[in-house]
Amino acid sequence: MELWTAWLSLLSSSLQSLTSHFGVSEAVAIILLTAAARLLLMPVSLKAAYQGEMSRRALEQLKPELQRLKETFKDDQAALAAQTMQLYKAHGLNPFGRWALLNIGTQTVFGLAMFQELSKASITGRFLWIANLAKPDVWLTLVVTILMLLGMALMPGLNAEMSTLVIIAIPVAVAVIAIATLPASVGVYWATSNAFTVFQALVLRQMLSRRAPVAAHPH
Repeated sequence: MELWTAWLSLLSSSLQSLTSHFGVSEAVAIILLTAAARLLLMPVSLKAAYQGEMSRRALEQLKPELQRLKETFKDDQAALAAQTMQLYKAHGLNPFGRWALLNIGTQTVFGLAMFQELSKASITGRFLWIANLAKPDVWLTLVVTILMLLGMALMPGLNAEMSTLVIIAIPVAVAVIAIATLPASVGVYWATSNAFTVFQALVLRQMLSRRAPVAAHPH
């Protein structure tokens, strides 16, 4: 808990320093701090996203073998799990690779801390059309929603299957409900972070377009 408290204090001090020493508004300070963090973490998140897409392509190629395993061991789930993991290992696939875990960990630590700090902070300034950053804003909620949908729509390998659409719709719906009731300061953070998610998706698509469609073996 002491480490978490110190981390929250560091974020709070960073926001205060940006407003007091550089003369920017509270909203701009949130944007700058979020942008700096996302840029710093982008090599990790890009690596994780790239390897995730490579894994997805490899799994597509393994579908016939996976289906055969399901038919062979349909009455023995333990054997099916063991054979599936053995197949993954033989092709260098790891659903829980270190880059994916590192990305989830770093994004969670920063995002949760910003969410907690901004939710309790008394930020009452103005920003653009937002009269009070301490209150929810309908238009900001719409901006966050659009950015989330755009970021997900740009994900490589996205298809229009119902299951995929549901996976996209659920987090977006939860985010919309949350942002609609939270201070606009949280929405500013969320919008900035999602803008970087859109940018990252575009960079990832460019990276993937430069390589052959043969899946790599992520570790």
